[in-house]
Amino acid sequence: DIQFELIQPVDGPTLYESFLKEKGEGFHHIKEKVNDDDIEETLEKFKQKGIGVIQSGKFDEDVFYYLNTEPTLGIIYEIGNCGKIRAPERRYPPDC
Repeated sequence: DIQFELIQPVDGPTLYESFLKEKGEGFHHIKEKVNDDDIEETLEKFKQKGIGVIQSGKFDEDVFYYLNTEPTLGIIYEIGNCGKIRAPERRYPPDC
């Protein structure tokens, strides 16, 4: 399965806002699904290579970590469990 996210920063400083200012619109990150039981071990392997977490969070059941891979890969590498995310309460335009 492939999932595409279209992200637009709305308020406050974020990685997305910084990306837009520095590079304009474009490809920001790619995500690899990692099982919950393997996330800590995977993060430790990246840490041992000098690659740390620059942003992390949880949205519904989805847990994610953005890794500082832009200097070497040219993009941000994300790992997470690809957990379920509920449908939005509202959409704009309403008929979409």
